[in-house]
Amino acid sequence: MKGQAASSASLAFIDRRDNSVVASEPIEDSQNPYLLPPPDTLVWHYVRFDYLQTLLQNKALWLTRLDKQTDKNYGKYSDANAREWTPAVQKLLERVGFTVHSDKDERSQLQWNNQIFRQRAFIHCWSIRTKESAWMWNSFVSGQPRSVAVRSTVGSLQAALIGQPVEILRMLYHPTGQPRPDWSYTAPFTAKDKDAHIHERELRVLTMRSHDDPEVEHKLIPVERKQLIRKVVIHPASPPSFREEVRTALKLYDVPAHVAGSQLQTGDLQAAALHGTH
Repeated sequence: MKGQAASSASLAFIDRRDNSVVASEPIEDSQNPYLLPPPDTLVWHYVRFDYLQTLLQNKALWLTRLDKQTDKNYGKYSDANAREWTPAVQKLLERVGFTVHSDKDERSQLQWNNQIFRQRAFIHCWSIRTKESAWMWNSFVSGQPRSVAVRSTVGSLQAALIGQPVEILRMLYHPTGQPRPDWSYTAPFTAKDKDAHIHERELRVLTMRSHDDPEVEHKLIPVERKQLIRKVVIHPASPPSFREEVRTALKLYDVPAHVAGSQLQTGDLQAAALHGTH
């Protein structure tokens, strides 16, 4: 139908007695975090050199617990979630006959559940971009010239993590004052504030700690390094010897990725910091 939003996924109530669908409601593709860009889409991970060395040595990605991120709002519901459901969930509730109150107040219960699941979630982040970004250099390596941007693709990231207990999700950016995804306990882990974070264009690797696992602040997830690391770009302000140091590290672990100088200058980083360009 003309004007109807595209949908490749739905929410549903399932009768577990016979696994029949009681009711369903489509989710717009724009709100589906599992709908990823094409496999050849470029993604970037900006990281200090010592973290790249950790990846190479351990053959693993470092995933940090969600509630231990620098931004303490990562993975949290918005205030609007305590007052209202997202449109898709509200329609689904109405379809099965639940009374939907416009003045619901579930703040304490939401916060309690959210905190528990944030303590069990671990993430590793990439940026979806066609080229390197001065803003990302400034924001994610804290001005450390001994840093690199690892370039891969969506398809290579997926292939490098085959068989691992992870999900790869496209982050959704929501305006302030609107409820974030609420159809599962982990749904808000795919949402961020639009004004503050949309320029990150994030693709997120997520894993959950099981009830039997010990409580830790990070997890290492095995990854095929050759499959993942397609190119490494060195920081625009790095010393001349740094490129060879990065090449030597990759060669030591038999990773044949191309090491390239940055297409940016230190002046580009300064301009991005001054004007907030992304």
